[in-house]
Amino acid sequence: MQTISYSFYKNAKKMTDIACTPQFFRFNDTLTGYGNNLDSKNSDKVILFFGGSNYIAYNSVGKYSPKFAYPFISVDYYGTQDSGEIMNLKTMKQSAEDLYEWARAHYPNSEIIIIGHSYGAGIATYLASVRECRSLVIAAGYRDISDLYNKIIPIFWGPLKVFISNNIRTAEYAENVECPVYIIGSDGDKVLSASLQEKLSR
Repeated sequence: MQTISYSFYKNAKKMTDIACTPQFFRFNDTLTGYGNNLDSKNSDKVILFFGGSNYIAYNSVGKYSPKFAYPFISVDYYGTQDSGEIMNLKTMKQSAEDLYEWARAHYPNSEIIIIGHSYGAGIATYLASVRECRSLVIAAGYRDISDLYNKIIPIFWGPLKVFISNNIRTAEYAENVECPVYIIGSDGDKVLSASLQEKLSR
C-alpha cells in the first residue's frame, strides 16, 4: 500500500489545465518545488501547501495559487519528481521542515499559513505541530493513513494497523498543534467523507 501511495507522487505528470505558470526553484541542493506570487516580499502572509496524490508541487501551485494573493509554495518530497534522496515518512517530514525554514528565511516578516489536502493533510498537520504558524487548514483529512488504505483494502483495523509502515498519524500530530485549525469536508467526497472530518475534529 505504501508503494502505491508513494508512486502517485513519484510518477505524477504535470497538468496542462492550470491557471498559472508555476515557478521552479530549489530549497537546497536536493529539495525542489514550485511557487507563485513569490515576489510579494511585503506580503504579511505566505502559504505552504501540501497536496494529495497526483497533486505534486507543480500541479498544486498551478491549480490553487491563483486563488490567493500571497506567496504560495509547495514542495516535492525528497525522492519524488526533481527532489533527490529517497521517500519515506522521515524524509517527508524533513521536506516539510526544510520548506518551512526556507519560507521563514525568505519571508521573515510574514505569517505562515499551512494547508494540507487529502494525503498531504497529515504532513501539513505534522509541520504545524513542530513549527509556529498563523493557522492550519485541513481539507479532506484523515485520522491516520489507515483511513485511506481501508478504502482500498479494508483490513487495517485495530491491531492490524501495526502492519502499516510509515503510518502518518494526523490525529496524533494535531494534539500538539497550538494555532487555529480549520477542517474542511464535503458530502460529495466518497473517500474522505465529511463525517470523517467530524471525527478528525474531535
